[in-house]
Amino acid sequence: MPCEWLKGPDGVLIHINRGRGRDRLMKCKFCGRSYKQSTGKLCDFPLGEGKTCDAQMCSLCCRTLGRGDVPIGNGLSRPNDTFDVCPIHRGKAVLVDGKIEAMEEF
Repeated sequence: MPCEWLKGPDGVLIHINRGRGRDRLMKCKFCGRSYKQSTGKLCDFPLGEGKTCDAQMCSLCCRTLGRGDVPIGNGLSRPNDTFDVCPIHRGKAVLVDGKIEAMEEF
């Protein structure tokens, strides 16, 4: 990831330069395609206790449910980030008030 924007608790945007050469090649957990780390996605499906699935996938295998500010801890958030889910959690998640929630089983 070459650079990243974060939003502080006071709303001020912070730019973090990650340097060059860190965009390594990754493999999708679901289809096996190779992709650059900066174009891949991690599953945001909640597993409980503040943890998410985090399955690594290419942009073709992910489903984006929406966009919003994603909290990452210590009062920081990623502005206008995507809420993505993997093929396993695709039919089990909904976006409610800017957060991914697990759908109740019937």
